[in-house]
Amino acid sequence: MYFNLDIPVLFTIILLIYIIVDFIRKGKKNIVKRLVFYSFIFYMLNVFQVTTGGLNIPPYIENGYREYWKSFFQLVPFRFVIEWIEHYHIRGLDWFFWNSVKLSFYNFIMLFPLGVYLHLLFEVKSWKRALKHLFFTSLTIEVYQIIFSYTGLIMSRSFNVDDLILNTLGGMMGYFMYAIVKEKFLKRYAHFK
Repeated sequence: MYFNLDIPVLFTIILLIYIIVDFIRKGKKNIVKRLVFYSFIFYMLNVFQVTTGGLNIPPYIENGYREYWKSFFQLVPFRFVIEWIEHYHIRGLDWFFWNSVKLSFYNFIMLFPLGVYLHLLFEVKSWKRALKHLFFTSLTIEVYQIIFSYTGLIMSRSFNVDDLILNTLGGMMGYFMYAIVKEKFLKRYAHFK
């Protein structure tokens, strides 16, 4: 018997306690930057939850799982497009087709906020550096999914190169959109300074 530990609930409580203590100690000093940082921590907790589904306590090992875990690697780029076409030709626009589209969209938007945070919180000015950060964040997610799956800490997940591509593209979209919005905002309201 095992139970699934919901990471955001536990750590959000810890984060709220920290925020209260921080406000008592520092008051309103740098409040905007601190609030953005707290939102970043909350976002990362939720990314961890979405990508793991929570941690199994104690680790749950499915019967024979370790023998076939190597099949959980999808290394063909843009396989999701092929899946869309296959689903459409076999079943048309049914639930399976739209579920595949939905999951791809979710992978695209998952790191969108991180692209914004790279500009806003971490002040990453180079798009190449942002690309590197986003790619390695996505790679880290894929690697810990397969390691945690193998050890039984999470239910079976796979390493999917399409997730790397979609996560990174979504993060770059967030990075560029923040830069565009910031530039337009500064141009529009520059006369108020």
